Amino acid sequence: MRDVLQMLRELAWPSKPAPGHQRPNVDIYLKPLVVLAIVLLVGPEVVAVVELTTLLDLLGATLFLTAFAAANKMLVMSFLESLRRLLVPMEYGVLLELPGQPFAVALGVFLIAVNGVMLLMVAIAPYLIVSAFVT
Repeated sequence: MRDVLQMLRELAWPSKPAPGHQRPNVDIYLKPLVVLAIVLLVGPEVVAVVELTTLLDLLGATLFLTAFAAANKMLVMSFLESLRRLLVPMEYGVLLELPGQPFAVALGVFLIAVNGVMLLMVAIAPYLIVSAFVT
């Protein structure tokens, strides 16, 4: 729409040729006339084209943001799955999924808790040893 208005403005007030340019530029006068003829022949469809172009721009931005959000969600889900595989051994996880076996589920929870405590101790032990020597 801006281009159409700019060309109509050029039709009313044509640009001056550059200094030292002896030959007048005929396009200055013909291009706005061609645009005006197209706008008059097409009629109200020009407004529809402008609106559809705007909607297409908005749709493109929306699709980009949707794809970006979906990719981020998949990345977080993949990270959480990798973290679960790292912290919960497969054998203990199978015990949690047994239907109708409350003792097996309790054993799985207990083994996962023991595994977590052992990982915590392994992670904290170097810190405690180093901090004892530093202070």
